[in-house]
Amino acid sequence: MFGLIAISSRLVRCAFPAVRTVRFSCDAHDKSQPTENELSDAQYERLSTETLDKFAEVFDMLGEQYDLGDAYDVLHDYGVLKVEFGSPVGTYIINRQAPNKQLWLSSPLSGPKRYDFLINKGKWIYKHDGTALHNLLNKEISDIVGHSVEFPEK
Repeated sequence: MFGLIAISSRLVRCAFPAVRTVRFSCDAHDKSQPTENELSDAQYERLSTETLDKFAEVFDMLGEQYDLGDAYDVLHDYGVLKVEFGSPVGTYIINRQAPNKQLWLSSPLSGPKRYDFLINKGKWIYKHDGTALHNLLNKEISDIVGHSVEFPEK
């Protein structure tokens, strides 16, 4: 038996016995156009790239200013920033997640977090606790190197 589907406003009926009724929700907002507090694709591309570039500069400078050991290494390529501190600290990874318009952080100290750029704040924010990415890095990296370190907000 072929399945026949009748569509009316928000209800779909199917002739298959296993599928009876499925409700769809309709979002009136056109997802191709960002809201006023949402980044466009071009804005995300620019801001995420600038942020990773600036963070890479700070990490590179740390390696030049302080003796962080032979294991210390900074790699920045294709939207991924990887910073290896060696044992016992571990590795930081910050990468772009273009589909979600986020920056993802994997920290050996605080774990994984996903940051959204909030236009009204002008910062990359972890929405679960309101922490700004640069503030978390300021604290954790300052603790690791034993000196005050300042990362840019964006």
